[in-house]
Amino acid sequence: MILDENGKTMLDDLEELLSRLTDAQKQLVLLSAKTKAFPDNNTLQKIATLSLNISAVEAAITDAQGLAQKSRMAKDND
Repeated sequence: MILDENGKTMLDDLEELLSRLTDAQKQLVLLSAKTKAFPDNNTLQKIATLSLNISAVEAAITDAQGLAQKSRMAKDND
């Protein structure tokens, strides 16, 4: 497990990024809902881009969790 200078793992960093991305997307959706008009193309593009990035970060988290689990299993077998 890789720790940075603050003792955080890559998984911690990814989870914080995921939280920021989902919060940003939620804010855009809520603002769009409040305007009671169809969102402009720029807003729709931002929401879609955030969705793609959220999916990518979720995949990275899944991979990191799998690597951490494999590492723990290898240590247990030693």
